[in-house]
Parts: sequence; C-alpha cells; structure tokens
Amino acid sequence: MATTDSAVPSRPPSAPRAALLQTVLFLAVIVITGVLALRGIASFDRPADAPVVTGQLAKRFETHYDESFPAKRFGVNLWAAIGLRVFGEGRPRVVLGREQWLYTSEEFNVGDGSARQLKVNLATIAWVHAQLKAQGIPLVVAIVPAKARVYPEFLDGHAPARLQQSLHEQLVAALAARGIPTADLLPTLVAAKAEQPTYFRTDTHWTPFGAQRAAALVAALVAERGHARAADQRTRYVTTLGDEQRHRGDLFNYLPLDPYFASLLPPTDVVRPSETVATDSTTASDPADLFGDAAAPQVTLVGSSYSANPLWNFAGALREALGEDIANLSKEGVGPFPPMIQYLTGAELKQVKPRLVIWEIPERALIVKPDLHGFVLPPDVLNPP
Repeated sequence: MATTDSAVPSRPPSAPRAALLQTVLFLAVIVITGVLALRGIASFDRPADAPVVTGQLAKRFETHYDESFPAKRFGVNLWAAIGLRVFGEGRPRVVLGREQWLYTSEEFNVGDGSARQLKVNLATIAWVHAQLKAQGIPLVVAIVPAKARVYPEFLDGHAPARLQQSLHEQLVAALAARGIPTADLLPTLVAAKAEQPTYFRTDTHWTPFGAQRAAALVAALVAERGHARAADQRTRYVTTLGDEQRHRGDLFNYLPLDPYFASLLPPTDVVRPSETVATDSTTASDPADLFGDAAAPQVTLVGSSYSANPLWNFAGALREALGEDIANLSKEGVGPFPPMIQYLTGAELKQVKPRLVIWEIPERALIVKPDLHGFVLPPDVLNPP
C-alpha cells in the first residue's frame, strides 16, 4: 500500500531559520485573513427589523459572517498547509511518517506524571482482576500494541519517549507478575501485516483484518485457560465482507487542510466493512433457546474504541472465534478504564454474572489519567507504592 511522499518535505529548514520563517508566514496569514475579514464585514446589510438591544442584529451578523466569509477556515487551512509543506509538521496530536503514514502523538510523548500514572493504572487492573476473581469470574486482558510499535518502518526518524519505548514490555511483565492472563497481541499483529495491513495508515486503530487476528489469539488463550465452551455447545458464526469504501482516518482531524488545501492530504484508506452473524438459531445443548428464551451472553467484552467501533468488527470476530455470543460494553472516546469500572460497580454485573470477562486495553492508555469522575477507588489503588 505504498503511496507517494510528496506531502512531507524531505529537508525541513534548520531550527533558527525555521523559527524566523514560521513567524513571518504566521504574520502573512494574519494579514491575508484580516483583509478577507474586512471584505466580509463590508458586505453585511443591516436588516431594519433587527434591533440592537434584543441581540438580533448581532446574531444576524454572525450568521452572515459564517455563511459569506470563510476566512477563519481559510486561515486554519493555510497555516496547516504551511506547517505541512514547509516544516513537515501537523497539529500537535499527529506525527507524520514516511509514505504518508500518520501516527497519534500519544504513542510518542509522555507527561510529567506518566510514570506514576502507569503505576496507578496497573494497580487498577490488578484491583479489577481481584474483584472479579472474588466473584468467581475469570478475567483475560488483551493488550493492543501501539501502531508505532507494529509499524516502526514508517516513523521517518521519529522516536517515542523512553517510557513509551519500554511500555509494552513493562505492561506484559507486570500483568504476568500479578498472575493476570494476558493476550500479547504484538507478535501476531506484526507477523500478520505480511498478509494484509493490521493497522490503518491514517487512523489510530487496527483494520478489520488486524482485529480478526487479535480475536483469534484471544480465543486461543481463552481455550488454553479452560474457559471456552465445549465443542457441542458452540454456535457457528460467519463473517461476510461488504463492498470497499473509503475510510477517512481519525488522524485527519489533526491535518485541517480541507477544503482549501485538500490536495495536500494523504489518500484515504480503503476498508471493507464486515458483519458477523450466527448461522445456528438454536443449539441442542441450550434448552432455553428451544423455547425462544435466549439466554444472556456468558462472555462480556469491555474495552476502548478498538472494541466499540463496529467498523473494525472486533466483537464480531470474537463471537466467531469463541463460538458464542458476547455482551460488548466497550465505549468510544473514554479509554478502557471508565467502562470497566462502570461495569464492575454497576447493576449489570449484579444482574447477569458472566462466565468470563475479556478486557481490551490499548498500551498507550496505561500512561494517561482516565476520567473516573463519580467512581470511588480504594486508596491503595490510587496511591500505589
């Protein structure tokens, strides 16, 4: 899936020249957008029926400005184009790689409290494991490796911070030391990319193919730990592929070049959406199904957008690999910790006790402080030694 490298300059200017050039170009953008703004203001016709005191005049002017004058968008697009073409940079949240590969900066940078947050998040995982174990519910953790770790060949000299470089190894070792069954997806996703891409070029997430390979590995670990259904109790699931469509990766959000400089954007990815459905409506070993009262899924999946977004179909791939339905409680945009704590402390777990819980955790989430507002965790979890 090689593409041209034209959007990224091969030789960015030296640091002093770059700083001066950046300042001059920024001032030029201000002047250009200022001139355009004056033209937008001059074209406004004040309506006679919009008195100032009620705020209607201001509202109509704002509407006119937004509709007739795209200076703000043009300025943002122009500055992004200058950053890309002249300095080889995108917005702070994106890292530009070779052959128009994009990476999230979350896989490269660390904050002042990242090392401590890693300890807190590891303690939280151990606490969740202990809480489930006390109820007789086994936990399997699936570690989603950083895209930069799976595809380092396109980094173009960008190096993750030292903590990021050792993060995956630390995580695997820490969970093993705590006796938490863990599916390390890194070797599988690296090996499988020789067949098909396992991550999108312009998105932070894995492809449906990568998700399918990850699900197969998780299912193998589940069987190895003795948590899989017996062969005569398994339901057959089949995955069908839809037509190819263009996929605008989430990392495009940090290259605001559209619409004025859209030609500078990397080509979008291609994806074939998949759907997984059961081919058996009933199973002879499940009497409840014979009377039309389908039992609740005995496996619960909790995780991040890697599990929640149906486009990757990780939950469907797990159903097919495990041979049974699963309850997918994953959520997008909040990371893996809030949905798990909500599940652990909420009513759903009390109502339906699963046979197994699978927790998908992206490695980059381990050094980020999750938003656990409204939840109360033990002091020894929040303040580990």
